[in-house]
Amino acid sequence: MKNLLRYAHPAKTWETGMPLGNGRLGAMMPGNIAKEHIWLNEDTLWSGHPGNYNDPAVYQYLDKARKLIFEKRLKEADEIINQHMVGIWNESYMPMADLEFAIPELDGGTDWYERTLNLGNAVGSVSAEKNGRHYSYRAFCSCPDQIFLVKLACEEGFQQGIRISLGSQLHHWTETEGNQIWLNGWCPTMVEPDYYPSENPIIYDSYEDTPAIKYAVGLRVRTDGMIKEAEEGIEVSDCSTVEIFVTSANSFLSFDRKPEGEFASKVEETLQKAMELSYEELRRRHMEDYKQLFDRVELDLGHSANEELYLEERLKHLYEGQEDPELLCTAFQFGRYLLIAASRPGSQPPTLQGIWNDSIRPKWSSNYTVNINLQMNYWAAETTNLSECTEPFWRFIEETARAGEETAKINYHCRGWAAHHNIDLWRHTTAVGSRNKDTDVLPWSFWLMSGGWFCGHIWEHYTFTGDEEYLRNYAYPLMKSCAQFYLDFQVEHNGELVTCPSSSPENLFIYDGERHGMYYSCTMDNQILRELFSNCLRAEEALGHPDEAFAGKIRQALQRIPGDRIGKHGQIQEWYEDFEELDSEHRHLSMLYGLYPGNEITPDGEPQLAEAAGKTLERRGNKSTPWSRAWKIGLYARLGDGEQAAEQLRQFLQFTESNEISYDNGGVLSNLMCARPLQIDGAYGYTAGMAEMFVQSHTGKTRYLPSIPEKWKNGYVRGLRIRGNKTVEIEWKDGEIVKALAK
Repeated sequence: MKNLLRYAHPAKTWETGMPLGNGRLGAMMPGNIAKEHIWLNEDTLWSGHPGNYNDPAVYQYLDKARKLIFEKRLKEADEIINQHMVGIWNESYMPMADLEFAIPELDGGTDWYERTLNLGNAVGSVSAEKNGRHYSYRAFCSCPDQIFLVKLACEEGFQQGIRISLGSQLHHWTETEGNQIWLNGWCPTMVEPDYYPSENPIIYDSYEDTPAIKYAVGLRVRTDGMIKEAEEGIEVSDCSTVEIFVTSANSFLSFDRKPEGEFASKVEETLQKAMELSYEELRRRHMEDYKQLFDRVELDLGHSANEELYLEERLKHLYEGQEDPELLCTAFQFGRYLLIAASRPGSQPPTLQGIWNDSIRPKWSSNYTVNINLQMNYWAAETTNLSECTEPFWRFIEETARAGEETAKINYHCRGWAAHHNIDLWRHTTAVGSRNKDTDVLPWSFWLMSGGWFCGHIWEHYTFTGDEEYLRNYAYPLMKSCAQFYLDFQVEHNGELVTCPSSSPENLFIYDGERHGMYYSCTMDNQILRELFSNCLRAEEALGHPDEAFAGKIRQALQRIPGDRIGKHGQIQEWYEDFEELDSEHRHLSMLYGLYPGNEITPDGEPQLAEAAGKTLERRGNKSTPWSRAWKIGLYARLGDGEQAAEQLRQFLQFTESNEISYDNGGVLSNLMCARPLQIDGAYGYTAGMAEMFVQSHTGKTRYLPSIPEKWKNGYVRGLRIRGNKTVEIEWKDGEIVKALAK
């Protein structure tokens, strides 16, 4: 497979550039060789600083809110929660710097142009010709050497030289000396979310007095030509090659420590070490590091003539109904590429936009939305053989649990740890809301199930790897502590143990002619709790029953959690009662968590619920955000419906040239990133869902090709992982399996 994204023109916007990354550093590369603007990011560059966001007053209203909900005085309950039980907004992920260069002789266009992102080696490339002269531009983010490297070349020599500059949207100053540009900057103390109207949304302190993060970006140039300082950077002349080295560091130490780390020397040291190596050696080290992850999985579904077309044309033809099986495979590998680019050991997990951001007030703060989006980023990690890339997620969960212990204790008087639906670099675990309490944040803000969902990922890592040390020292303590929170938070109501207040992520229901979001024991809550409690018992057994008293309490609670209900439309109810949805085609499919990514509902084990899940999907309709459609791929795959899963793959890849599209009916941009606006989660979800079509092991049995459509008659896949620490290889011809190995 070529695994190439090919274009005949530069990207028109930031959103449609080529994303490059090494986990820590991110670069969005439009590929405009004449006058380039590359957006640079670093994963720990956020607004704000550590703080205590917990509020003891929340607990004073908890019982009152519960009483009102049980009495179905829902409007009063909503008002109390909105006014008294949510905190303040998260902080935002920041844009770091802007690298610009210009080749004046290419003003006015080129005679020929091509831009590619090679998923096989993680190198972005531009080739161009003008007046018989040949130009090239290559870029990559190196994980071994922690630099972003650009190489510009002209076989015949650049006639008018190259101009290079470095800037930032954040407060900063630059210094230029010889072949180096040094940028010093600092982040805002506070940034209000983009969706919140504010007269003063961005607040800075002075560089000397700020409690926020300070940072430095260093740029050095290596060339066979002449370098001189210019008013806005560096000018290089009489050259045929120019190599631009960029790296950064900042004062961030930890989510719970004041930013005051020394960072300037790290930039100097990293640049110095990198420049001691040749470009060829740096490229080789980058590619070897990357390919030992990427090359683990091969996928081939056949070929078509459309493979020779540029990507935008291929996407349009695919949506029109033309077959392009290699494009489906390229999109599958793109999700794996993005995970390697945005999540490496030692880095932060990818945000809503991964590690790419061009705005001080990015959409939804470009934070960690944990009612599905962050989790979806990691759905494909284990199945597609990128287990090492999950390390940032495990560290994120451990830090969230540490912060969430205070939230559980102060806000709810519970043991264990709690987190809500938004988290940032500072591991803000309370329900977010307006400082002025003037914005309705229900039902999306007050949602307490993210900890339980995290624990599903924690357990799955053990089932895939069989790592007992990980289970004993990391997974089980976090799962047990999380379960203790829910044991304390649950209340008895009509003989059952229920969660209250409870919401179904971001959807509303109609009761007494009015819209509401808060009730008790929404279906997703119950599914997550049954999964968590059951996995705690499995962990107890695997570890030799270290705490039988705790296990006994879990067993008792499991018997009293409300079961899933089938509603009047034949669907799985979203709420404890069969309320009418405000939006029956809502993007969230929360009541189907137990089907996927959970494994409670299966066609063989729970046929009635599986049938109801299918009707739920039908009722939700075809209107979808990209990440929601990616979820549907996995859901249909778990139901064994390969035709619908394949249709969702095709629908997911509907191409939009604009990022300004419907909130509920997005497609992909020309770089396969999700539009609505740009988000990264759908690309990961697509890859995970497609993997489920080839092999499933969630029931304890391995099923090969459980959900492939009729038209995929021939194919081959190698390197997917199944539970039990095994890797599979599958080959099929004329719809029949000819090889299925697991070892």
